[in-house]
Amino acid sequence: MLRIVVPKGRLEEKLTEFLQRAGYFLQGDSSILKQSKDLRCFMTRPFDVPTYLVQGAADIGFCGTDVLLEREINLIQPFFIPTSSSKMVLAGPIGKDLPRGEKSIATKFPNITRRYCESKGWHYRIISLKGSVELAPIAGLSDLIVDITETGRTLRENNLQVLDEILTIRIHTVVNTVSYRTKRGEVIDFLERLRKVVEDAEAQKPERR
Repeated sequence: MLRIVVPKGRLEEKLTEFLQRAGYFLQGDSSILKQSKDLRCFMTRPFDVPTYLVQGAADIGFCGTDVLLEREINLIQPFFIPTSSSKMVLAGPIGKDLPRGEKSIATKFPNITRRYCESKGWHYRIISLKGSVELAPIAGLSDLIVDITETGRTLRENNLQVLDEILTIRIHTVVNTVSYRTKRGEVIDFLERLRKVVEDAEAQKPERR
Protein backbone atom coordinates (compact mmCIF):
# COMPACT_ATOMS: atom_id res chain seq x y z
CA MET A 1 0.00 0.00 0.00
CA LEU A 2 1.31 3.42 -0.97
CA ARG A 3 1.45 6.16 1.63
CA ILE A 4 0.74 9.65 0.37
CA VAL A 5 0.67 13.01 2.14
CA VAL A 6 -1.69 15.83 1.16
CA PRO A 7 -1.46 19.41 2.46
CA LYS A 8 -4.52 20.50 4.41
CA GLY A 9 -6.25 23.73 3.52
CA ARG A 10 -7.12 25.34 0.19
CA LEU A 11 -5.43 22.63 -1.93
CA GLU A 12 -6.94 19.62 -0.15
CA GLU A 13 -10.23 19.63 -2.07
CA LYS A 14 -8.53 20.07 -5.45
CA LEU A 15 -6.03 17.27 -4.82
CA THR A 16 -8.72 14.94 -3.50
CA GLU A 17 -10.71 15.57 -6.70
CA PHE A 18 -7.70 14.65 -8.86
CA LEU A 19 -7.15 11.48 -6.82
CA GLN A 20 -10.79 10.46 -7.24
CA ARG A 21 -10.60 11.02 -10.99
CA ALA A 22 -7.53 8.76 -11.00
CA GLY A 23 -9.58 6.04 -9.28
CA TYR A 24 -8.52 6.59 -5.66
CA PHE A 25 -11.57 7.12 -3.43
CA LEU A 26 -10.40 8.06 0.06
CA GLN A 27 -12.60 7.35 3.04
CA GLY A 28 -12.43 7.72 6.81
CA ASP A 29 -13.90 9.72 9.67
CA SER A 30 -10.57 11.26 10.67
CA SER A 31 -9.60 14.70 9.36
CA ILE A 32 -5.92 13.68 9.25
CA LEU A 33 -6.05 10.10 7.95
CA LYS A 34 -7.95 8.72 4.94
CA GLN A 35 -7.66 5.38 3.15
CA SER A 36 -8.66 3.58 -0.02
CA LYS A 37 -7.95 0.05 -1.19
CA ASP A 38 -4.56 1.11 -2.56
CA LEU A 39 -3.63 4.20 -0.54
CA ARG A 40 -3.08 5.41 2.98
CA CYS A 41 -3.35 9.22 2.96
CA PHE A 42 -2.04 11.57 5.65
CA MET A 43 -3.43 15.13 5.79
CA THR A 44 -0.95 17.57 7.26
CA ARG A 45 0.24 21.19 7.30
CA PRO A 46 1.83 22.21 3.96
CA PHE A 47 5.22 22.89 5.58
CA ASP A 48 5.29 19.38 7.06
CA VAL A 49 4.83 17.53 3.74
CA PRO A 50 8.57 17.28 2.88
CA THR A 51 9.36 15.97 6.37
CA TYR A 52 7.08 12.94 5.89
CA LEU A 53 8.90 12.14 2.64
CA VAL A 54 12.46 12.74 3.81
CA GLN A 55 11.89 10.74 7.01
CA GLY A 56 10.38 7.82 5.07
CA ALA A 57 6.86 8.07 6.53
CA ALA A 58 5.31 8.68 3.09
CA ASP A 59 6.07 7.62 -0.47
CA ILE A 60 4.45 10.44 -2.46
CA GLY A 61 3.23 13.93 -1.59
CA PHE A 62 2.16 17.28 -2.95
CA CYS A 63 4.10 20.40 -2.13
CA GLY A 64 4.25 24.06 -3.16
CA THR A 65 7.31 25.68 -4.69
CA ASP A 66 7.43 28.01 -1.69
CA VAL A 67 7.72 25.11 0.77
CA LEU A 68 10.38 23.26 -1.24
CA LEU A 69 12.54 26.38 -1.60
CA GLU A 70 12.05 27.54 1.98
CA ARG A 71 12.83 24.11 3.42
CA GLU A 72 15.72 23.69 0.90
CA ILE A 73 14.75 20.06 0.29
CA ASN A 74 15.46 18.18 -2.93
CA LEU A 75 12.95 15.47 -3.90
CA ILE A 76 11.97 13.74 -7.16
CA GLN A 77 9.45 16.03 -8.86
CA PRO A 78 7.86 14.25 -11.85
CA PHE A 79 5.11 16.79 -12.70
CA PHE A 80 2.99 19.69 -11.47
CA ILE A 81 -0.65 19.69 -10.39
CA PRO A 82 -2.58 22.46 -12.20
CA THR A 83 -4.05 24.97 -9.75
CA SER A 84 -4.86 28.67 -9.73
CA SER A 85 -1.75 30.81 -10.09
CA SER A 86 -0.17 32.49 -7.08
CA LYS A 87 3.10 34.36 -6.65
CA MET A 88 5.52 35.24 -3.91
CA VAL A 89 6.04 38.99 -3.95
CA LEU A 90 7.85 41.84 -2.28
CA ALA A 91 5.29 44.41 -1.18
CA GLY A 92 5.28 47.74 0.62
CA PRO A 93 3.01 50.68 1.45
CA ILE A 94 1.24 52.23 -1.53
CA GLY A 95 2.92 55.41 -2.72
CA LYS A 96 6.25 54.71 -1.02
CA ASP A 97 9.48 53.81 -2.79
CA LEU A 98 11.94 51.21 -1.54
CA PRO A 99 13.65 52.58 1.58
CA ARG A 100 17.27 53.57 1.23
CA GLY A 101 19.88 51.74 3.27
CA GLU A 102 18.85 48.80 5.43
CA LYS A 103 15.46 47.32 4.61
CA SER A 104 13.40 45.56 7.28
CA ILE A 105 11.24 42.81 5.80
CA ALA A 106 8.56 40.76 7.57
CA THR A 107 7.86 37.29 6.16
CA LYS A 108 6.93 33.67 6.76
CA PHE A 109 9.72 32.70 4.36
CA PRO A 110 13.06 33.88 5.85
CA ASN A 111 15.29 31.63 3.71
CA ILE A 112 13.72 32.65 0.40
CA THR A 113 13.74 36.29 1.51
CA ARG A 114 17.40 36.11 2.51
CA ARG A 115 18.43 34.69 -0.86
CA TYR A 116 16.33 37.32 -2.66
CA CYS A 117 17.88 40.19 -0.70
CA GLU A 118 21.38 38.86 -1.27
CA SER A 119 20.70 38.60 -5.01
CA LYS A 120 19.86 42.33 -4.92
CA GLY A 121 22.92 43.23 -2.86
CA TRP A 122 20.76 44.83 -0.16
CA HIS A 123 21.48 45.50 3.48
CA TYR A 124 18.49 43.89 5.16
CA ARG A 125 16.90 42.71 8.39
CA ILE A 126 14.40 39.85 8.29
CA ILE A 127 11.56 39.62 10.79
CA SER A 128 10.06 36.11 10.86
CA LEU A 129 6.33 35.93 11.52
CA LYS A 130 3.83 33.07 11.58
CA GLY A 131 0.64 35.12 11.25
CA SER A 132 -0.60 37.91 8.97
CA VAL A 133 2.52 39.65 7.68
CA GLU A 134 0.40 42.44 6.12
CA LEU A 135 0.08 43.92 9.61
CA ALA A 136 3.84 44.48 10.00
CA PRO A 137 4.17 47.71 7.92
CA ILE A 138 0.94 49.09 9.43
CA ALA A 139 2.29 48.54 12.95
CA GLY A 140 5.73 49.94 12.07
CA LEU A 141 7.35 46.55 12.59
CA SER A 142 8.83 46.43 9.09
CA ASP A 143 9.30 48.51 5.94
CA LEU A 144 8.31 45.73 3.57
CA ILE A 145 6.87 42.22 3.44
CA VAL A 146 7.49 39.09 1.41
CA ASP A 147 4.35 37.00 1.09
CA ILE A 148 2.19 34.94 -1.28
CA THR A 149 -0.66 36.57 -3.19
CA GLU A 150 -3.16 35.25 -5.71
CA THR A 151 -5.35 38.23 -6.58
CA GLY A 152 -3.64 41.02 -4.62
CA ARG A 153 -6.88 41.82 -2.81
CA THR A 154 -5.51 41.36 0.72
CA LEU A 155 -2.54 43.57 -0.11
CA ARG A 156 -4.78 46.35 -1.43
CA GLU A 157 -7.08 46.09 1.59
CA ASN A 158 -4.05 46.81 3.77
CA ASN A 159 -2.77 49.69 1.62
CA LEU A 160 0.09 47.63 0.19
CA GLN A 161 1.35 47.31 -3.38
CA VAL A 162 3.48 44.74 -5.17
CA LEU A 163 7.02 46.04 -5.71
CA ASP A 164 8.53 42.91 -7.26
CA GLU A 165 7.54 39.35 -8.14
CA ILE A 166 9.99 36.88 -6.58
CA LEU A 167 8.66 33.54 -7.87
CA THR A 168 5.59 31.74 -9.19
CA ILE A 169 4.11 29.13 -6.86
CA ARG A 170 3.27 25.77 -8.39
CA ILE A 171 2.15 22.51 -6.79
CA HIS A 172 4.74 19.77 -7.26
CA THR A 173 4.14 16.05 -7.10
CA VAL A 174 7.07 14.87 -4.97
CA VAL A 175 8.41 11.36 -4.47
CA ASN A 176 10.51 9.74 -1.74
CA THR A 177 13.76 8.66 -3.45
CA VAL A 178 13.92 5.36 -1.53
CA SER A 179 10.29 4.52 -2.33
CA TYR A 180 10.99 5.19 -6.01
CA ARG A 181 13.46 2.29 -5.89
CA THR A 182 11.80 -0.12 -3.46
CA LYS A 183 8.15 0.39 -4.57
CA ARG A 184 8.90 1.30 -8.15
CA GLY A 185 5.97 -0.55 -9.72
CA GLU A 186 3.38 0.89 -7.33
CA VAL A 187 4.85 4.39 -7.51
CA ILE A 188 5.00 4.46 -11.32
CA ASP A 189 1.44 3.11 -11.62
CA PHE A 190 0.16 5.82 -9.27
CA LEU A 191 2.08 8.56 -11.09
CA GLU A 192 0.91 7.42 -14.53
CA ARG A 193 -2.74 7.33 -13.46
CA LEU A 194 -2.50 10.77 -11.85
CA ARG A 195 -0.51 12.23 -14.76
CA LYS A 196 -3.27 11.11 -17.18
CA VAL A 197 -5.84 13.00 -15.09
CA VAL A 198 -3.62 16.09 -15.02
CA GLU A 199 -3.07 15.97 -18.78
CA ASP A 200 -6.81 15.60 -19.40
CA ALA A 201 -7.52 18.59 -17.14
CA GLU A 202 -4.92 20.70 -18.95
CA ALA A 203 -6.33 19.70 -22.37
CA GLN A 204 -9.80 20.85 -21.31
CA LYS A 205 -8.65 24.35 -20.38
CA PRO A 206 -9.82 27.04 -22.84
CA GLU A 207 -7.08 28.36 -25.09
CA ARG A 208 -5.66 31.76 -24.21
CA ARG A 209 -6.01 34.42 -26.88
